[in-house]
Amino acid sequence: MSQPLLSIIVIAYDMPRQALNTLISLSPAYQQGVDADDYEVILVENRSKRNMDAEAIARLPGNFRYFLRDEPGVSPAAAINFAFSQVRGRFIGLMIDGARMVTPGVVHYALMALRMTADAMVVVPGYHLGENEQQFHLTHGYCEEQEQRLLDEIDWQNNGYALFDISCLSGANPNGIFHPFMECNCLFLAADVFREIGQADERFDLPGGGALNLCIYRKAAMYPRTRAFMLAGEGSFHQLHGGVTTSEVAQRDAILQRQREQLTELLGEPFRSPKIEPVLLGKVPAEALRYLQFSVERGIQRAQRWAALNKDMYADERTKSLNPSPQS
Repeated sequence: MSQPLLSIIVIAYDMPRQALNTLISLSPAYQQGVDADDYEVILVENRSKRNMDAEAIARLPGNFRYFLRDEPGVSPAAAINFAFSQVRGRFIGLMIDGARMVTPGVVHYALMALRMTADAMVVVPGYHLGENEQQFHLTHGYCEEQEQRLLDEIDWQNNGYALFDISCLSGANPNGIFHPFMECNCLFLAADVFREIGQADERFDLPGGGALNLCIYRKAAMYPRTRAFMLAGEGSFHQLHGGVTTSEVAQRDAILQRQREQLTELLGEPFRSPKIEPVLLGKVPAEALRYLQFSVERGIQRAQRWAALNKDMYADERTKSLNPSPQS
């Protein structure tokens, strides 16, 4: 295998079915407009009672490297840093939650942005499978069996954009692509930028990493060198798997409060979503048009509010442009 341009990191724990779906969605048999040699996928699984089938991973077309490791903690941070030590590409993709399937154009457009500029930070909008966010799955009677039926009905492996038809917006970006994102669960950037922002801070030691994903996204978005690209017609789709904050669990509010406290402590300031103006990249398939329409409507409302306040709706973008870029 020649040196890949891109290394995609996927972290999994106790989600064999969901993580395999994610890997299938990252394979060159599913991804459109890419060659297998363009990228590799590094899957790191923290051992659980339900580990993945290594032989099933080996049968996938493309360049997959699988590591099963024993993790004494409950956070994926160490696994992320281990995976990063294995990358061979100049750029990385980061999927902390291995239960997120992606649409067929994600790798093609991510590579397009990364080839245009080494400063690219490529953001893939997030969705939840089902009619409602999965942290309310018990209230709405949603379960893994129902989800599997939905996936079977749309024949997703042959029609990946149909994932938009059985999904809803994630709570991390509830107003669409013209509002600041809290986080990104499918993020691409230069490997050296990830190194310079400190990689995955292993002090995020709460179950599931706590607010680690928010921290990484904010640091990457606010880094003076990065330029945000938004794949408006692509998506990452969360599958139900009993996640810490993506399922209806007892004392969820208390869990979120502890995560916020740790995030504030480790950031050194209260968290806020970065106000970054992205470059829109890629086609928007028919299945995604309703989300684009919703985003435009909400975006217009937001622009009007900020104009009435005589404030810049992308203030962080302007601040970044005033800062000198560090040497890479």
